[in-house]
Amino acid sequence: MLFRVHPRANSAVLAAPLLLCIVVLHVSSDYVSGDLDGYWPAATAGAVTALNFIAPVTAACAAWEAGRLRRAKIGDGTPARSGWQIAGASLVPVVLLGLLALAVAVAVARLRMESAPGWPDARIIASAGVVVCAHVVAGYALGMWLPAVAAVPVVLVGDYLWNVYPPALEPLWLRHLTRPAAGCCMSTTAVDPKGILAPALVAVGLAGLAVAAAAVSRGTPRLGGLPDSVPYAGAALAVIAAMATTAGGVSLVNTFGPDAVRPRPASDLICADSQDTRVCVWPEHASRLTETARTVSAAVARLRLAGVTPPAVVTESNRHPSRTQWTVTVKQDPGFTGQDIMAGITADLTTVLVDDPGIESDTDCPADPAKAAQQAFASEEELRIWLSVRAGMSPQEARRRTDPQTWGPVADVLHGSVTSQKNWYRSTLARARCLPR
Repeated sequence: MLFRVHPRANSAVLAAPLLLCIVVLHVSSDYVSGDLDGYWPAATAGAVTALNFIAPVTAACAAWEAGRLRRAKIGDGTPARSGWQIAGASLVPVVLLGLLALAVAVAVARLRMESAPGWPDARIIASAGVVVCAHVVAGYALGMWLPAVAAVPVVLVGDYLWNVYPPALEPLWLRHLTRPAAGCCMSTTAVDPKGILAPALVAVGLAGLAVAAAAVSRGTPRLGGLPDSVPYAGAALAVIAAMATTAGGVSLVNTFGPDAVRPRPASDLICADSQDTRVCVWPEHASRLTETARTVSAAVARLRLAGVTPPAVVTESNRHPSRTQWTVTVKQDPGFTGQDIMAGITADLTTVLVDDPGIESDTDCPADPAKAAQQAFASEEELRIWLSVRAGMSPQEARRRTDPQTWGPVADVLHGSVTSQKNWYRSTLARARCLPR
Protein backbone atom coordinates (compact mmCIF):
# COMPACT_ATOMS: atom_id res chain seq x y z
CA MET A 1 0.00 0.00 0.00
CA LEU A 2 1.28 3.45 -0.92
CA PHE A 3 1.08 6.23 1.65
CA ARG A 4 0.78 9.66 0.13
CA VAL A 5 -0.13 13.06 1.51
CA HIS A 6 -3.88 13.63 1.23
CA PRO A 7 -4.44 17.15 2.60
CA ARG A 8 -8.22 17.15 2.21
CA ALA A 9 -8.51 14.07 4.41
CA ASN A 10 -6.21 15.47 7.09
CA SER A 11 -7.48 16.86 10.37
CA ALA A 12 -5.26 19.91 9.93
CA VAL A 13 -7.51 21.14 7.11
CA LEU A 14 -10.56 21.02 9.37
CA ALA A 15 -8.74 22.73 12.23
CA ALA A 16 -7.14 25.45 10.08
CA PRO A 17 -10.02 27.98 9.88
CA LEU A 18 -10.63 27.99 13.63
CA LEU A 19 -6.93 28.11 14.53
CA LEU A 20 -6.17 30.94 12.12
CA CYS A 21 -9.11 32.97 13.42
CA ILE A 22 -7.90 32.51 17.00
CA VAL A 23 -4.36 33.54 16.00
CA VAL A 24 -5.60 36.68 14.23
CA LEU A 25 -7.76 37.71 17.20
CA HIS A 26 -4.96 37.03 19.67
CA VAL A 27 -2.18 38.87 17.86
CA SER A 28 -4.38 41.84 16.91
CA SER A 29 -5.33 42.43 20.55
CA ASP A 30 -3.88 45.46 22.32
CA TYR A 31 -2.32 43.14 24.89
CA VAL A 32 -0.03 41.66 22.22
CA SER A 33 0.44 44.37 19.60
CA GLY A 34 -0.88 47.54 21.18
CA ASP A 35 2.51 49.26 21.49
CA LEU A 36 4.94 47.68 19.03
CA ASP A 37 6.13 51.08 17.79
CA GLY A 38 7.81 49.72 14.68
CA TYR A 39 10.29 47.54 16.58
CA TRP A 40 10.54 44.17 14.83
CA PRO A 41 11.99 42.06 17.69
CA ALA A 42 9.07 43.13 19.89
CA ALA A 43 6.60 42.45 17.07
CA THR A 44 8.08 39.01 16.35
CA ALA A 45 8.12 38.09 20.03
CA GLY A 46 4.51 39.20 20.32
CA ALA A 47 3.55 37.15 17.27
CA VAL A 48 5.03 33.93 18.64
CA THR A 49 2.90 34.22 21.78
CA ALA A 50 0.33 32.62 19.48
CA LEU A 51 2.22 29.38 20.18
CA ASN A 52 -0.09 29.15 23.19
CA PHE A 53 -2.77 28.13 20.67
CA ILE A 54 -0.79 26.87 17.69
CA ALA A 55 1.15 24.19 19.60
CA PRO A 56 -1.89 22.57 21.32
CA VAL A 57 -4.02 22.52 18.17
CA THR A 58 -1.31 21.07 15.93
CA ALA A 59 -0.36 18.51 18.60
CA ALA A 60 -4.01 17.47 18.88
CA CYS A 61 -4.23 17.10 15.09
CA ALA A 62 -1.12 14.92 15.17
CA ALA A 63 -2.69 12.76 17.90
CA TRP A 64 -5.79 12.35 15.76
CA GLU A 65 -3.70 11.32 12.73
CA ALA A 66 -1.86 8.78 14.87
CA GLY A 67 -5.21 7.44 16.03
CA ARG A 68 -6.26 6.96 12.42
CA LEU A 69 -3.16 4.87 11.76
CA ARG A 70 -3.84 2.81 14.90
CA ARG A 71 -7.45 2.20 13.89
CA ALA A 72 -6.29 1.11 10.43
CA LYS A 73 -3.85 -1.29 12.15
CA ILE A 74 -1.06 -0.29 9.79
CA GLY A 75 1.47 -1.49 12.34
CA ASP A 76 0.01 -5.00 12.38
CA GLY A 77 0.78 -5.58 8.74
CA THR A 78 3.92 -5.32 6.66
CA PRO A 79 4.02 -1.75 5.35
CA ALA A 80 5.83 -0.98 2.12
CA ARG A 81 7.33 2.13 3.66
CA SER A 82 9.13 2.85 6.88
CA GLY A 83 7.39 4.24 9.93
CA TRP A 84 9.11 7.59 9.37
CA GLN A 85 7.61 7.89 5.88
CA ILE A 86 4.16 6.87 7.07
CA ALA A 87 4.26 9.31 9.95
CA GLY A 88 5.60 12.04 7.69
CA ALA A 89 2.73 11.60 5.23
CA SER A 90 0.26 12.16 8.07
CA LEU A 91 2.14 14.94 9.85
CA VAL A 92 3.34 17.14 6.96
CA PRO A 93 -0.04 18.90 6.63
CA VAL A 94 -0.13 19.39 10.41
CA VAL A 95 3.34 20.95 10.45
CA LEU A 96 2.41 23.16 7.50
CA LEU A 97 -0.64 24.34 9.42
CA GLY A 98 1.56 25.31 12.36
CA LEU A 99 4.01 27.20 10.15
CA LEU A 100 1.16 28.91 8.30
CA ALA A 101 -0.32 30.03 11.62
CA LEU A 102 3.06 31.48 12.63
CA ALA A 103 3.29 33.34 9.33
CA VAL A 104 -0.22 34.74 9.82
CA ALA A 105 0.72 35.85 13.34
CA VAL A 106 3.76 37.74 12.04
CA ALA A 107 1.71 39.29 9.23
CA VAL A 108 -0.96 40.52 11.65
CA ALA A 109 1.74 42.00 13.92
CA ARG A 110 3.15 43.86 10.92
CA LEU A 111 -0.26 45.28 10.06
CA ARG A 112 -0.54 46.62 13.60
CA MET A 113 2.65 48.66 13.28
CA GLU A 114 2.83 52.19 11.91
CA SER A 115 5.99 51.47 9.93
CA ALA A 116 8.69 48.87 10.39
CA PRO A 117 12.21 49.26 9.04
CA GLY A 118 14.00 45.95 8.68
CA TRP A 119 12.56 42.43 8.85
CA PRO A 120 11.05 40.06 11.41
CA ASP A 121 13.58 38.43 13.73
CA ALA A 122 14.36 35.18 11.90
CA ARG A 123 15.94 33.66 15.02
CA ILE A 124 12.70 33.92 16.98
CA ILE A 125 10.66 32.53 14.09
CA ALA A 126 13.07 29.61 13.62
CA SER A 127 12.91 28.74 17.31
CA ALA A 128 9.11 28.90 17.21
CA GLY A 129 9.12 26.58 14.19
CA VAL A 130 11.20 24.05 16.10
CA VAL A 131 8.72 24.25 18.99
CA VAL A 132 5.80 23.59 16.64
CA CYS A 133 7.49 20.56 15.07
CA ALA A 134 8.38 19.14 18.49
CA HIS A 135 4.81 19.45 19.77
CA VAL A 136 3.51 17.78 16.62
CA VAL A 137 5.83 14.83 17.22
CA ALA A 138 4.76 14.68 20.87
CA GLY A 139 1.09 14.62 19.89
CA TYR A 140 1.75 11.85 17.38
CA ALA A 141 3.57 9.77 20.00
CA LEU A 142 0.74 10.05 22.51
CA GLY A 143 -1.72 9.18 19.78
CA MET A 144 0.18 5.95 19.25
CA TRP A 145 -0.43 4.97 22.87
CA LEU A 146 -3.97 6.20 23.54
CA PRO A 147 -7.19 5.96 21.53
CA ALA A 148 -7.88 9.15 19.60
CA VAL A 149 -10.96 9.91 21.70
CA ALA A 150 -8.68 10.14 24.76
CA ALA A 151 -5.44 11.34 23.15
CA VAL A 152 -6.89 14.44 21.47
CA PRO A 153 -8.38 16.10 24.60
CA VAL A 154 -5.41 15.07 26.74
CA VAL A 155 -2.96 16.59 24.25
CA LEU A 156 -5.07 19.71 23.70
CA VAL A 157 -5.41 20.52 27.41
CA GLY A 158 -1.97 19.28 28.47
CA ASP A 159 -0.16 21.14 25.71
CA TYR A 160 -2.05 24.35 26.45
CA LEU A 161 -1.08 24.14 30.14
CA TRP A 162 2.53 23.42 29.12
CA ASN A 163 2.59 26.74 27.28
CA VAL A 164 0.60 29.05 29.57
CA TYR A 165 1.31 27.74 33.07
CA PRO A 166 5.12 28.21 33.43
CA PRO A 167 4.87 32.04 33.69
CA ALA A 168 2.85 31.51 36.88
CA LEU A 169 5.53 29.33 38.45
CA GLU A 170 8.74 29.93 40.38
CA PRO A 171 11.58 30.14 39.53
CA LEU A 172 10.95 32.80 36.93
CA TRP A 173 13.28 31.28 34.35
CA LEU A 174 10.90 28.35 33.77
CA ARG A 175 8.90 30.51 31.36
CA HIS A 176 11.93 30.73 29.05
CA LEU A 177 11.86 26.98 28.40
CA THR A 178 8.55 26.86 26.56
CA ARG A 179 8.43 29.95 24.33
CA PRO A 180 11.20 31.93 22.62
CA ALA A 181 11.88 35.56 23.52
CA ALA A 182 9.53 35.65 26.51
CA GLY A 183 9.20 39.20 27.82
CA CYS A 184 10.76 40.82 24.76
CA CYS A 185 11.02 43.77 24.20
CA MET A 186 10.89 47.45 25.00
CA SER A 187 12.52 49.80 22.52
CA THR A 188 15.58 50.08 24.78
CA THR A 189 16.15 46.31 25.02
CA ALA A 190 17.03 43.50 22.64
CA VAL A 191 16.21 39.82 22.92
CA ASP A 192 18.87 37.69 24.55
CA PRO A 193 19.95 34.87 22.17
CA LYS A 194 19.91 32.44 25.10
CA GLY A 195 16.18 33.08 25.44
CA ILE A 196 15.75 32.02 21.82
CA LEU A 197 17.98 28.94 21.90
CA ALA A 198 16.79 27.49 25.22
CA PRO A 199 13.16 26.73 24.20
CA ALA A 200 14.41 25.23 20.93
CA LEU A 201 16.71 22.88 22.85
CA VAL A 202 13.92 21.89 25.25
CA ALA A 203 11.65 21.31 22.25
CA VAL A 204 14.26 19.01 20.72
CA GLY A 205 14.38 17.15 24.03
CA LEU A 206 10.60 16.84 24.03
CA ALA A 207 10.71 15.51 20.48
CA GLY A 208 13.36 12.99 21.57
CA LEU A 209 11.12 11.69 24.34
CA ALA A 210 8.23 11.51 21.88
CA VAL A 211 10.32 9.52 19.42
CA ALA A 212 11.31 7.16 22.24
CA ALA A 213 7.67 6.66 23.22
CA ALA A 214 6.59 6.06 19.63
CA ALA A 215 9.46 3.65 19.00
CA VAL A 216 8.36 1.22 21.72
CA SER A 217 4.66 1.42 20.85
CA ARG A 218 3.25 -1.66 19.18
CA GLY A 219 0.99 0.50 17.07
CA THR A 220 3.89 2.25 15.34
CA PRO A 221 4.31 1.07 11.72
CA ARG A 222 7.70 -0.49 10.94
CA LEU A 223 9.33 -1.60 7.70
CA GLY A 224 9.85 -5.34 7.86
CA GLY A 225 10.71 -7.27 10.96
CA LEU A 226 13.21 -5.74 13.37
CA PRO A 227 14.84 -7.43 16.35
CA ASP A 228 12.96 -6.65 19.54
CA SER A 229 15.97 -4.83 20.95
CA VAL A 230 16.19 -2.24 18.15
CA PRO A 231 13.19 -0.10 19.14
CA TYR A 232 14.28 -0.09 22.76
CA ALA A 233 17.85 0.81 21.88
CA GLY A 234 16.59 3.66 19.72
CA ALA A 235 14.31 4.80 22.53
CA ALA A 236 17.23 4.78 24.98
CA LEU A 237 19.31 6.95 22.65
CA ALA A 238 16.39 9.33 22.20
CA VAL A 239 15.97 9.66 25.98
CA ILE A 240 19.68 10.39 26.42
CA ALA A 241 19.54 13.05 23.71
CA ALA A 242 16.43 14.54 25.32
CA MET A 243 18.12 14.76 28.72
CA ALA A 244 21.20 16.41 27.21
CA THR A 245 19.30 19.05 25.24
CA THR A 246 16.96 19.83 28.13
CA ALA A 247 19.90 20.23 30.50
CA GLY A 248 21.54 22.51 27.95
CA GLY A 249 18.41 24.65 27.67
CA VAL A 250 18.09 24.97 31.45
CA SER A 251 21.74 25.96 31.81
CA LEU A 252 21.22 28.83 29.35
CA VAL A 253 18.37 30.52 31.22
CA ASN A 254 18.65 29.49 34.87
CA THR A 255 19.97 32.95 35.78
CA PHE A 256 17.21 34.85 33.94
CA GLY A 257 14.48 36.92 35.51
CA PRO A 258 11.04 37.34 33.95
CA ASP A 259 12.33 38.75 30.64
CA ALA A 260 14.81 37.27 28.17
CA VAL A 261 16.32 40.63 27.25
CA ARG A 262 19.55 42.58 27.40
CA PRO A 263 20.36 46.25 26.72
CA ARG A 264 20.02 47.25 23.10
CA PRO A 265 23.41 48.06 21.55
CA ALA A 266 24.14 51.74 21.11
CA SER A 267 25.47 50.99 17.64
CA ASP A 268 21.83 50.72 16.48
CA LEU A 269 21.24 54.40 17.16
CA ILE A 270 20.90 57.00 14.40
CA CYS A 271 22.32 60.37 15.45
CA ALA A 272 22.36 64.00 14.37
CA ASP A 273 24.19 67.00 15.75
CA SER A 274 22.03 69.88 16.89
CA GLN A 275 24.12 72.91 17.87
CA ASP A 276 26.38 71.61 20.67
CA THR A 277 24.25 68.54 21.48
CA ARG A 278 24.22 65.17 19.76
CA VAL A 279 20.71 63.68 19.47
CA CYS A 280 20.25 59.93 18.88
CA VAL A 281 17.13 57.84 18.22
CA TRP A 282 16.45 54.21 17.34
CA PRO A 283 16.11 53.30 13.63
CA GLU A 284 12.34 52.87 13.85
CA HIS A 285 12.11 56.53 14.92
CA ALA A 286 14.46 57.90 12.26
CA SER A 287 11.59 59.74 10.58
CA ARG A 288 11.25 61.89 13.74
CA LEU A 289 14.94 62.57 14.23
CA THR A 290 14.78 66.11 12.83
CA GLU A 291 11.75 67.00 14.96
CA THR A 292 13.35 65.46 18.03
CA ALA A 293 16.63 67.29 17.47
CA ARG A 294 14.77 70.58 17.11
CA THR A 295 12.78 69.96 20.31
CA VAL A 296 15.86 68.88 22.24
CA SER A 297 17.90 71.86 21.04
CA ALA A 298 15.23 74.30 22.17
CA ALA A 299 14.81 72.55 25.53
CA VAL A 300 18.56 72.47 26.23
CA ALA A 301 18.96 76.16 25.38
CA ARG A 302 16.09 77.18 27.66
CA LEU A 303 17.27 74.96 30.54
CA ARG A 304 20.79 76.41 30.25
CA LEU A 305 19.32 79.83 31.01
CA ALA A 306 17.65 78.32 34.08
CA GLY A 307 20.96 77.09 35.45
CA VAL A 308 20.93 73.48 34.21
CA THR A 309 24.23 72.29 32.73
CA PRO A 310 23.65 71.29 29.08
CA PRO A 311 24.36 67.68 28.06
CA ALA A 312 26.72 66.44 25.38
CA VAL A 313 24.30 63.72 24.23
CA VAL A 314 20.53 63.23 24.36
CA THR A 315 19.68 59.66 23.38
CA GLU A 316 16.92 57.07 23.42
CA SER A 317 19.33 54.58 24.96
CA ASN A 318 18.85 54.48 28.72
CA ARG A 319 22.28 53.04 29.46
CA HIS A 320 24.40 55.21 31.77
CA PRO A 321 22.16 58.31 32.05
CA SER A 322 23.99 61.23 33.62
CA ARG A 323 24.12 65.02 33.68
CA THR A 324 26.09 64.89 30.43
CA GLN A 325 23.90 62.22 28.77
CA TRP A 326 20.16 62.76 28.97
CA THR A 327 17.54 60.35 27.72
CA VAL A 328 14.59 61.06 25.46
CA THR A 329 11.51 59.05 24.55
CA VAL A 330 10.22 59.03 20.96
CA LYS A 331 7.30 57.14 19.43
CA GLN A 332 6.01 56.67 15.90
CA ASP A 333 2.45 57.54 16.91
CA PRO A 334 1.55 60.94 15.38
CA GLY A 335 -0.33 61.69 18.59
CA PHE A 336 3.00 61.66 20.43
CA THR A 337 3.83 65.34 20.03
CA GLY A 338 6.81 67.55 20.73
CA GLN A 339 5.23 68.35 24.09
CA ASP A 340 5.40 64.64 24.95
CA ILE A 341 9.03 64.50 23.87
CA MET A 342 9.80 67.48 26.10
CA ALA A 343 7.90 65.97 29.03
CA GLY A 344 9.93 62.77 28.69
CA ILE A 345 13.22 64.66 28.64
CA THR A 346 12.43 66.61 31.80
CA ALA A 347 11.03 63.58 33.64
CA ASP A 348 14.22 61.61 33.00
CA LEU A 349 16.37 64.66 33.72
CA THR A 350 14.68 65.14 37.10
CA THR A 351 15.55 61.58 38.09
CA VAL A 352 19.17 62.04 36.98
CA LEU A 353 19.54 65.28 38.93
CA VAL A 354 18.01 63.85 42.09
CA ASP A 355 20.21 60.76 41.94
CA ASP A 356 23.40 62.64 41.04
CA PRO A 357 25.94 62.09 43.86
CA GLY A 358 27.68 65.34 42.94
CA ILE A 359 24.75 67.42 44.20
CA GLU A 360 24.55 68.17 47.89
CA SER A 361 21.48 67.19 49.90
CA ASP A 362 19.54 69.57 52.13
CA THR A 363 21.14 69.65 55.57
CA ASP A 364 17.73 70.40 57.13
CA CYS A 365 16.07 67.15 56.05
CA PRO A 366 13.39 65.89 58.52
CA ALA A 367 14.69 63.33 61.00
CA ASP A 368 11.61 61.18 60.53
CA PRO A 369 12.23 58.96 57.43
CA ALA A 370 8.54 59.05 56.48
CA LYS A 371 8.41 62.86 56.53
CA ALA A 372 11.73 63.05 54.69
CA ALA A 373 10.44 60.75 51.96
CA GLN A 374 7.19 62.73 51.67
CA GLN A 375 9.09 65.99 51.33
CA ALA A 376 11.47 64.48 48.77
CA PHE A 377 8.69 63.12 46.57
CA ALA A 378 6.78 66.41 46.65
CA SER A 379 9.92 68.41 45.84
CA GLU A 380 10.86 66.07 42.99
CA GLU A 381 7.41 66.42 41.42
CA GLU A 382 7.52 70.22 41.71
CA LEU A 383 10.99 70.22 40.18
CA ARG A 384 9.83 68.11 37.24
CA ILE A 385 6.96 70.48 36.49
CA TRP A 386 9.18 73.54 36.73
CA LEU A 387 11.80 71.99 34.45
CA SER A 388 9.07 71.15 31.89
CA VAL A 389 7.89 74.76 31.71
CA ARG A 390 11.44 76.13 31.64
CA ALA A 391 12.24 73.68 28.81
CA GLY A 392 9.48 75.16 26.68
CA MET A 393 6.22 73.45 27.60
CA SER A 394 3.36 75.92 27.79
CA PRO A 395 2.07 76.60 31.32
CA GLN A 396 -1.41 75.58 30.18
CA GLU A 397 -0.15 72.20 28.99
CA ALA A 398 1.92 71.69 32.15
CA ARG A 399 -1.09 72.54 34.29
CA ARG A 400 -3.24 70.05 32.35
CA ARG A 401 -0.71 67.28 33.05
CA THR A 402 -0.31 68.14 36.74
CA ASP A 403 -2.23 67.65 39.95
CA PRO A 404 -3.78 71.03 40.94
CA GLN A 405 -2.30 70.88 44.44
CA THR A 406 1.18 70.51 42.98
CA TRP A 407 0.73 73.10 40.27
CA GLY A 408 -0.09 75.95 42.66
CA PRO A 409 3.34 76.34 44.33
CA VAL A 410 5.13 75.91 40.98
CA ALA A 411 2.95 78.55 39.32
CA ASP A 412 3.93 81.05 42.02
CA VAL A 413 7.63 80.34 41.38
CA LEU A 414 7.21 80.78 37.62
CA HIS A 415 5.95 84.32 38.16
CA GLY A 416 9.18 85.26 39.94
CA SER A 417 12.41 86.62 38.53
CA VAL A 418 15.06 84.48 36.87
CA THR A 419 17.35 84.83 39.88
CA SER A 420 14.65 83.78 42.34
CA GLN A 421 13.77 80.79 40.14
CA LYS A 422 17.40 79.66 40.04
CA ASN A 423 17.58 79.89 43.83
CA TRP A 424 14.31 77.91 44.11
CA TYR A 425 15.69 75.31 41.70
CA ARG A 426 18.80 74.71 43.82
CA SER A 427 16.91 74.54 47.11
CA THR A 428 14.16 72.29 45.73
CA LEU A 429 16.73 69.93 44.21
CA ALA A 430 18.45 69.71 47.60
CA ARG A 431 15.13 68.91 49.32
CA ALA A 432 14.36 66.27 46.71
CA ARG A 433 17.55 64.51 47.78
CA CYS A 434 16.22 64.09 51.34
CA LEU A 435 14.82 60.71 50.34
CA PRO A 436 16.32 58.09 52.72
CA ARG A 437 18.74 55.87 50.82
